[in-house]
Amino acid sequence: MSRTRHRVSRALIVLLVITIALGIVSYLHNLDRSTAAEKDAPAGGDAPVVVTKVEVGPAPSSASPSPAPADEPDVLVSQTPMIPVAPVVQVADASTTRPTAKAPPTPAPAEPDSSDASNEPVLVQSKSKMDAGKLLDARKLLNGALNAGKLSEADARSARQMMSEINHTIVFSSKKFADDKFGGTYSVKPGQRLSTIAAEHDITWEFLARLNGISDPAKMKAGANLKIINGPFHAVVDKSDYTMDLYLGGTPGDTSAMYVTTFRVGLGSDDSTPTGIWMVEPQKKLKNPTYYSPRGEGVIAGDDPKNPLGEFWIGLTGIDGHAVGKASYGIHGTIEPESIGKMESLGCIRMLNEDIARVYEMLVEGKSTVVVKD
Repeated sequence: MSRTRHRVSRALIVLLVITIALGIVSYLHNLDRSTAAEKDAPAGGDAPVVVTKVEVGPAPSSASPSPAPADEPDVLVSQTPMIPVAPVVQVADASTTRPTAKAPPTPAPAEPDSSDASNEPVLVQSKSKMDAGKLLDARKLLNGALNAGKLSEADARSARQMMSEINHTIVFSSKKFADDKFGGTYSVKPGQRLSTIAAEHDITWEFLARLNGISDPAKMKAGANLKIINGPFHAVVDKSDYTMDLYLGGTPGDTSAMYVTTFRVGLGSDDSTPTGIWMVEPQKKLKNPTYYSPRGEGVIAGDDPKNPLGEFWIGLTGIDGHAVGKASYGIHGTIEPESIGKMESLGCIRMLNEDIARVYEMLVEGKSTVVVKD
């Protein structure tokens, strides 16, 4: 009996030793697998493990924090997913830890919208409208800038050039612009004459006929739709650069004035063209004028190629400034085109023959003014 018990005890001891050995082996095996999993964990993923040493500040509570246990490690293992925040951290082991997430970059300030025309210079806006065929809108922008007097000299010159190009179509072509503030369209009433319609709009019948391609005013029919310009035209002669600017609605300084176009002129020798304001004198617009020479050359007929006045004469009478009381002054053509841009006349305003032909049709007796300035 005792021998049998002894054998059983030895068997139990052997079994106990085997069980303990298997437990130790299993524990070591699991520990190795856990360490391997940490080393082989991917950098991305929904919940990466980050090993960091965090500098912990004071607790937000007013109570004093409890002291950390003596055996608390200085490396904390976080099992929570990373979020895009940039905390102050110290990496415990750069060879085994993953980089912390960076804060998202601050978006750059939005650039101004280039389609916002209010942020663009007037000349750029106007050119854009011209290219889009919005000639009335472009002209309105340019004219407003000119009247405000806020453009530089160079920009003002560019604005006038653009407006002259625009008005070549709006004012001088046969194309109709019903919404034109300085013109529009007109339906001929029964029994109306072209001269009557022109007088109602302060323009000449010749100018109105040219706009509408009318060669015989007597054949104009009731109901015809005419292109109209609301006059009168006014002129400004600048002696400093030998130019004549044409305006509608007034002259520079009037908020209602609109620049139309520019012509080159010649002036009186020895600065003899008087400054001031002139009126186009009634009954003194002449075609093929006779020339009565003050130089003793006698009388030269209108059709004579030696006539220095050319084919047109616009008589002027002074109404203000140095122009008052002056007689025999006017605007005319020339047989000396090389004198344009110079002081070579006896005091009158000279123009190229093709230019005076246009201005003759534009200026209205008793209504159009001519300002001459230094």
